[in-house]
Amino acid sequence: MNISKMRHLEEQSVGQTFALFVQSADLKNIAANFFESMETALIRNQIVDALKHYDLGTLTDIYEIFGGYVNRSFGILTEKDGVQYEYFVRKYKYGITEKEILFEHSMIDYSIANGLDIAAGLIRTIDGPTFIKQTEGTNGNQADIYFAVYQFLQGDDLYTWDNPTLNDAEYASAAAVLATFHNAARDFDPQGLERVEPRIMEFLPTLPETYRGFAQNDKDTKFHNYYRENLESILEVIESSQIPPDVLEKMPLTPCHNDFHPGNLKYIDSNVVGIFDFDWSKIDYRLFDVCLALAYCCSCWQDEKDGVLLLDKCAIFLTSYQQKLKQLGKLAPLNVVELENLPIMIAAANIYLINWDVTAYYAGTNLNEYEYMAYLQHNVRLMKWIENHKAEILELAMSIL
Repeated sequence: MNISKMRHLEEQSVGQTFALFVQSADLKNIAANFFESMETALIRNQIVDALKHYDLGTLTDIYEIFGGYVNRSFGILTEKDGVQYEYFVRKYKYGITEKEILFEHSMIDYSIANGLDIAAGLIRTIDGPTFIKQTEGTNGNQADIYFAVYQFLQGDDLYTWDNPTLNDAEYASAAAVLATFHNAARDFDPQGLERVEPRIMEFLPTLPETYRGFAQNDKDTKFHNYYRENLESILEVIESSQIPPDVLEKMPLTPCHNDFHPGNLKYIDSNVVGIFDFDWSKIDYRLFDVCLALAYCCSCWQDEKDGVLLLDKCAIFLTSYQQKLKQLGKLAPLNVVELENLPIMIAAANIYLINWDVTAYYAGTNLNEYEYMAYLQHNVRLMKWIENHKAEILELAMSIL
């Protein structure tokens, strides 16, 4: 064998392989830092380019606001005529349609004009629209992206969507805000605009096929194994959470926030002073929005009580919601049929949250396994608690008539 033109694959010593390992670790850090720097430069330039369409003055600073899972949010500072201004900028999720954004924005405008005075108002471009469309990527690999600018709400961000620990005054104030929104938006005409996702009672029957598909995944993870262990129970609750059409006819349809949780509110001295993140909004049963709020706001996340629905907090929320609507005198409070079906609808609302848990996990990459495991475990525990305590939930619901 003539080895003169061959490369000798020499055996590496422990010291040599360790040195190479250290170098590879350094290269990994360099690559990560380079990616982060380039991504920061890209998103900043995209925002700067979008803001050229607005008359906001000179941009002085941009800060990313963390906490969301779908859209990206930023606080910006501008200066105009010697005065500093604050605005909120949203980069919408990939795949959203213009019709969905137009629905959200027109609903926000309508609600503010009709009494929802603590919502973040939209800032219009110089030409009048409420958002900017850009193209991201190169030929053959392009995607439409959208930016919108809102008023920056004052107040404190006290909570996230998971593990909220509101005091009683905050529960009452949050419920009054939800009632104010439903009242303000009650006569909103979407004029053909809508969110792609169907109403909850049309959405539930589509889930079993999707869920069985997830179960066929060949992942060997704690999340996947736990999901498969509980799949049949989840499917049974989906089946039992259907409300007959003749009953649904007696339930008001309204614009729904569809993501009403403590993390989408701002507070001052135990009062809610701001509401935002309407991008999940759609026309649905008013009761669904109330029940989704209860599942978000009134379920415990702590230790051995994880997954317990705190009925005393539900009572505060529901009582305040009813009282606010009576005070406003336009949209009627929850009616007898809605209250009778509250246990079923809150089960459906929690299934809606389970759907977010599992679809986000199976569609995601580089997710924190323990984080999503905690979300799914919480909602499965809450699902089982609701099924075992529907009589108590019904008793509570009927007590606020």
